[in-house]
Amino acid sequence: MEHPLEQPDFPLAVRSLETLTEQVARCQNLPAVDGGLRLAQVLAEMRNDMRDMRNEMRTVNRKLDDLDRKVTAERRNAVARAQNGVVVRSDMTLEPLSSVTSGERLGNFPATLGQLERLESESFIY
Repeated sequence: MEHPLEQPDFPLAVRSLETLTEQVARCQNLPAVDGGLRLAQVLAEMRNDMRDMRNEMRTVNRKLDDLDRKVTAERRNAVARAQNGVVVRSDMTLEPLSSVTSGERLGNFPATLGQLERLESESFIY
């Protein structure tokens, strides 16, 4: 009594391979498989966002520095105008004004009221 040899069930094998293929394709959805790529993308986005934020902060800092320089120059100029407002004699010294763009005292500002009175109006254009 010999048992007949079992024959392969090819339709079952095909269905099994299709199921296996479908399930293996779904492995890309696993966090462990996709996580590395997605994590790298998220980190790259974060780096880009941080770079953009640094650039924006630098811009804000530059604008604040410019504003500080301008306010400081305007404050100095207000004090200089008040001090120069009481100068009545040509030998009295003048307090120089400051540039609102650089914040520096104007180097060519007349030292006395007499020097100021001798200047021509064109020399005030800067």
